[in-house]
Order: sequence, then C-alpha cells, then structure tokens
Amino acid sequence: MQEWHFDDIPLNQPMTTGEYLVMEEELIAYAKKWDPLPMHTDPEAAKASPHRGLIASSTYTLAIASALGHQIAARPVIIAGNEWKARFLQPVRPGDRLVATSECVHKRQSRTKPDRGIAQFVVTMQNQKGERVLELESTVVVPRRNQG
Repeated sequence: MQEWHFDDIPLNQPMTTGEYLVMEEELIAYAKKWDPLPMHTDPEAAKASPHRGLIASSTYTLAIASALGHQIAARPVIIAGNEWKARFLQPVRPGDRLVATSECVHKRQSRTKPDRGIAQFVVTMQNQKGERVLELESTVVVPRRNQG
C-alpha cells in the first residue's frame, strides 16, 4: 500500500474500494451493542417498521465506510481526524454489497503548524443496485513531506 503525505495527495482523483458484504448476523450484533433499536436488532419487528425490514444503524454504516477506506491502494498518513459530515441516503440492509469512492476535493497547509496540512475528502458509498447509501465529507490532518 502506498502512503501519501500531504504533498502527495492528488486533488479530484476518485479512488474506488473493493466490496463489503453486509451480513445480517454482524449487523444485528453491532446494533445490540451500540444502537439497540428493533429496526436494527429484530428482523420480525423490523418488518412492521416504515423500512419494512431490518436496516443497519448509521454508525455501523460509517464503520463500513471507514473499513472500506483502508482498502484503497494509496491513502493518506493521518495524524488525526478533524471532522465528519454524513448524509444517509438509503437504508443499508443485510445482503447489500457496498463499494465506496473517495476523492480529495480540497487541501491546504496548516496555518499554525508548518509540518502538516488539512485535506478534505468526499466519500460516496453505494450498494449493488448503484444506489448511493452514504455521502461523507471527511477532513483529516496529514503530515507534510516537505516543510518548505
């Protein structure tokens, strides 16, 4: 895997991940621990919900997006996450096969720390039907290779 410092990150070059298969057992186990709503934990009760079936919690969906991001062949060396802005567009369901695309849309040098920069990525995740299920803006702090 190639690691990018701030200076290496290309702008406006989308990178696509491999696929993640959402397994019902994992979805339920996650929800039982972190978001125990019936629409996430009980397949029978979920049938009576407005979603008409089991759906993933938002934080599970974000965890999948994060895991997929680590599959990209080249990714930034991250000092810290700075901000996430997420929009959940469609429910994620058991059996969905998810793929994400990540693209750096803006970057700037830190105003106070010359050894680093700030990079903003837009991540879109879609299911096997081509439906976008998540849009995520992620801002991260990345070390600079050259501090000139």
